[in-house]
Amino acid sequence: MANSKQHRYPNSFKHEVCQYYTHHTGVETQAKYGVDRRSIGRWRVVLGYNNKHRSRHMYAEAMQPALKKREQREWMVTKKDNAFLLDELTNLRVKLMNKDMDNLWLKGKLMDIADAIKTMED
Repeated sequence: MANSKQHRYPNSFKHEVCQYYTHHTGVETQAKYGVDRRSIGRWRVVLGYNNKHRSRHMYAEAMQPALKKREQREWMVTKKDNAFLLDELTNLRVKLMNKDMDNLWLKGKLMDIADAIKTMED
């Protein structure tokens, strides 16, 4: 099909081009169908196809409030989980530091005892 300003493509053709473009590059799609890549981009927006480079369609996403609410709820759960995990990680770090301090204290006492034994032998 030749591309001209007066030519109007049927919606079935536009859908076919948009579906092909989903799995191929713009250059390949342009070569196969003879349609300008800018036209393909406009058709994808108008017909509700996902944005190929951002993997979503902003207009269609805005029209799905139930999906948005579910995503927000999942985010909140994830946020709570992250807070819980961060708290656990902090507690484990504190315990590790306390054990390190205990080990240093014991090492110091053992060195003092070893020095005391050496002085007793002399």
